[in-house]
Amino acid sequence: MKKAFLLSTVLVSTGAVAAPNPSFSEIRLGFEAIDYSEKLDNVAGITGLEQSASVTNPTIRQLSYTGIDDNWGYYIGSAATIATAIDTEVWTATEFGQVQQNDFKIKANEIALSMAYNLTKATQITFGARIHTSSFTRSSFKLGPDAGKFDEAIKALGEGDELPRFDLPGQRKDSTDVLADNPSYLTPVISITEDQMGILGAVGIRYDSRLADAFNDASWYVETELTTPFYSRTQNTSIESVTLTDSFNGWGVMARAGVRYQVKEHIALMVGVDAQYKERDKISEEIDGRRRTVPNIEFKNLSFSAGLQWSY
Repeated sequence: MKKAFLLSTVLVSTGAVAAPNPSFSEIRLGFEAIDYSEKLDNVAGITGLEQSASVTNPTIRQLSYTGIDDNWGYYIGSAATIATAIDTEVWTATEFGQVQQNDFKIKANEIALSMAYNLTKATQITFGARIHTSSFTRSSFKLGPDAGKFDEAIKALGEGDELPRFDLPGQRKDSTDVLADNPSYLTPVISITEDQMGILGAVGIRYDSRLADAFNDASWYVETELTTPFYSRTQNTSIESVTLTDSFNGWGVMARAGVRYQVKEHIALMVGVDAQYKERDKISEEIDGRRRTVPNIEFKNLSFSAGLQWSY
């Protein structure tokens, strides 16, 4: 009997040690506020150029965690824009003022895979990779109130009859042409699209009270993560048949937090906040004797969402 009792104790103890962390999946719907800005410090040697735009889009967020054992697990997450809103984007030349405005819309998608190592039952170090994509469209281009001054400064850089000009997309003016918007029949059909993709390395830390106490009705989590692009790629329809690439040309930070409440044994209601900030340096390449450049960018995404979590 004593031997049987000792054997059963060892088996129970071993099973407890080997038991993985609780696993779960979650899905949330909500809204994201995206702020996007670009900046070039030197345009034609006479000025800087920058813009900014902000849109609010519906979004979906998903996350799943699988516990491998009491030390290791992994996360698979995704985020996606459901539909896009439109904002008016204003371009400002540092030395001249507002030179252009246009409609702007943007969407962002991401998928992430991270390994997680438990420092404590509820605190984890995470490391892995993210694939982040964003795509924007510009349309309905119009001259800004200070476009004339900018155009005159550009013309002063040339000589003879063929002078450089400030052109809106779809235009190619001669030196004597009057500075003007595109005809009304062309304005709705001229647009520029840019697709950005980055493969990001990521390392972070996460605290989740549910991993420490799976039987508590209320739980909360907080997480932060640093990223850098191993590889980035940009395609812009204004640069014909060219893909610009670079590596380790930026950085980013992600943070999220949320609370949950169990309504059934394995089902919880939850609300969460996700925030992301990233920068990418300009990419410039000499191709067929011409310098092709996409500017420095700043990307901010703040989302509020609610949904369900189910554990297993």
